[in-house]
Amino acid sequence: MSQTLMAFLAMMIAALAAINQYTSQMQAYDEAYRTEFELMANALVVEQLEVIDMTTDWDDLEDWDGDEIDAEFEVHNGDIEFTLAISVQFVDDDGTPSESETSNKEVAIQATSDRYTVALVTLTRVISE
Repeated sequence: MSQTLMAFLAMMIAALAAINQYTSQMQAYDEAYRTEFELMANALVVEQLEVIDMTTDWDDLEDWDGDEIDAEFEVHNGDIEFTLAISVQFVDDDGTPSESETSNKEVAIQATSDRYTVALVTLTRVISE
């Protein structure tokens, strides 16, 4: 009886060790996967910031406020979809949001994906008049 109990205990310890190792491997995989998504989202956000900065007059930046853009990152197996949410607000010289009009506007773009519940990347750029 005691030998059976010892064998059962040894099997339980081996199973727990295997589960812990598997859990660690899955966490490392998930972290690497999320990092790849963040890099893709970052590239799309930087590109969109450049498009806004190069093609929009300072007076027309508010037209982008509240826009959501569906963007795709091309990979060899297919495209990965992201949603880019754009906000524009007046900021002072220190970058603090301002209720009154200033000569600086902050464009913020937040990238999200259906695969994650939180925003992957949020980048801002202050554009001066």
